[in-house]
Amino acid sequence: MSNSKPAIVKSASRALDIIEFVVKCPKPPTFTAILEHMDIPKSSLSYLLQDLQNRDYLQIDTETRVYYPGLKLIQVSAACMNNTNISREIWQGTKNLSDALGETAHAAILEGRHAVYIAKCQGTKDLSAVTNIGFRIPAHTTGVGKVLLSSLSEEELASRFNNVELERYTEKTIVSYPELLVELKKIAKQEYAIDDQEIIPGGVCVAAPIYDKAHKMIAAISVTVPVIRLTDDFLQEVVKKVRAAGANVSMRLGRT
Repeated sequence: MSNSKPAIVKSASRALDIIEFVVKCPKPPTFTAILEHMDIPKSSLSYLLQDLQNRDYLQIDTETRVYYPGLKLIQVSAACMNNTNISREIWQGTKNLSDALGETAHAAILEGRHAVYIAKCQGTKDLSAVTNIGFRIPAHTTGVGKVLLSSLSEEELASRFNNVELERYTEKTIVSYPELLVELKKIAKQEYAIDDQEIIPGGVCVAAPIYDKAHKMIAAISVTVPVIRLTDDFLQEVVKKVRAAGANVSMRLGRT
């Protein structure tokens, strides 16, 4: 008996692979880029892309011939954020944190070695490198990213950072892997992280973990404060409120 997938299942799998590639690609891909990345025959890829366009899951720029997420995909993503308990609780926790401090707050999840932002609530001054939901930033450069990385074992970290040159965004960005490991151990112990102008000059980010009911770290929540307003006393207040925000969301998700 053949172990090959039925044609309809294979097509569904390929369509999902295409959507994931377009969404995650650092820049909008062309047909050729998708073809080179996917193990899909050229004719099949053409049919799949056309079907995804017809259903508005993808759109194509007719001048540059590159593909973008379509309106339907954006609508489905928004509906998931509104109707999923985890997403709703994380977003509400992010908003509450922003309201409490009057600063921009974020929430993010870990994807490989990148932090992917799933919530943003803008404060009175938007001092943030995050431009939109779904924005990806190397995790070692951010408070939320370092919190998320701190949950991984050294073996898992080594596999994700193997032969990787750590990107530098400011003079304070950690670009030494051994230094990063020391920082992550500290974060795991204290259960919060501080990004001291490591991703954007003039901005200090304080982040804390969010856990699910199985006590697994699933996300991180943070607030960004202009360094000119950050006294020692205010920093302690921010740390306290960010940790409380993470603990509150975790509790609402069932962690006891």
